[in-house]
Amino acid sequence: MTTTIKGIEAAKDISEPLLKIAIVGEPGVGKSWFAATAPKPVLDLDFDGRKSSLAGKADVFVKSYVDIDSTNPKSIAELESDLNSFEYEKSKGTLEYKTFVLDSVTYCRKFIESELAKQQSSLGRELKIGSAKIKIGQGWDIVNGNRMYLEYIINRFAALGNVIAIFHTQDEKDTAKSTVEKKAYTGRITVQPQYLSSILSIFNDVYLLDADYKNQRFVQTGISNKFIGKCSLKGLNPLSETTPNGPNIEAMLAKHRAAIDATVTK
Repeated sequence: MTTTIKGIEAAKDISEPLLKIAIVGEPGVGKSWFAATAPKPVLDLDFDGRKSSLAGKADVFVKSYVDIDSTNPKSIAELESDLNSFEYEKSKGTLEYKTFVLDSVTYCRKFIESELAKQQSSLGRELKIGSAKIKIGQGWDIVNGNRMYLEYIINRFAALGNVIAIFHTQDEKDTAKSTVEKKAYTGRITVQPQYLSSILSIFNDVYLLDADYKNQRFVQTGISNKFIGKCSLKGLNPLSETTPNGPNIEAMLAKHRAAIDATVTK
C-alpha cells in the first residue's frame, strides 16, 4: 500500500511503543516499587511524600513536590518548570530519563486543585483549622479543570518517554442506583476519586496491582469481575502476571518481545 500522506506507518511494524501505563492499587501494595521496574533511568515524581518506599532501587531517582501552605501552592508551578526543562533537554538530545512516574495522581490532583483555586479564587474556599488556613476546591469547574490539566500533564510527559501514572483505589459507586440517602456500588473497584476514572482512557495499559491470599503481589492486565484493565503488550497472563521476585515491567516487556518475535518468525 502506498500513500502520499506523511506520518502513516503500518501497525505490524510497531513492536514496542513507548509505555503509557496507569497502575491502580491500594495504598501500600507496592505500586511505586512496581513502577520502578520500568526501563531505567526512572524519575519518580513524588506527590505522596513517600520517597523512602523506593530506598535501594538502582537507577531510580526521586523528586518530591510538597505544598505546605495550600493557600499559596507552589508545587504545580515547580512541576511545570521542571517539565519545560525536560522538554528542552529532549530537544537537545541530553534527556537522561527513560521513564517518568507520576506518584501519585491521587495526591497530585489535590495540588492541582490548590493551584486552580489560587488562580481563580471562585473555584475554592478557605477554611481555618487552629492556626492553619486551608484552601479547598469546590464545584464542577474544579473537577473538570483537574481532569483536563492532568491529561495535559500526562500527555506532555508521554512525549518525553515512558510515562507511568499511579492511582489509589476505591469501591466503584453505581451512580445510576445511588440515592441521596444511600450509596450503591457496582462490586468493582475504580480509581480515587472516581471522577478521575475517565483519564484511564488515555493510557495504552491499565494494570491492577494486588495481592493474593498468600500476600504475594501480582498484576492483573486484563478484565475481571473486580477490575477492568487493558494491555497493549503481548504474551502476558491477563489475570496474574508476576515473576519469582514479584511483578516486573522489564520482565513483562521481555515476554512481549518474545511474543512479537514468535509471530514474525511464523
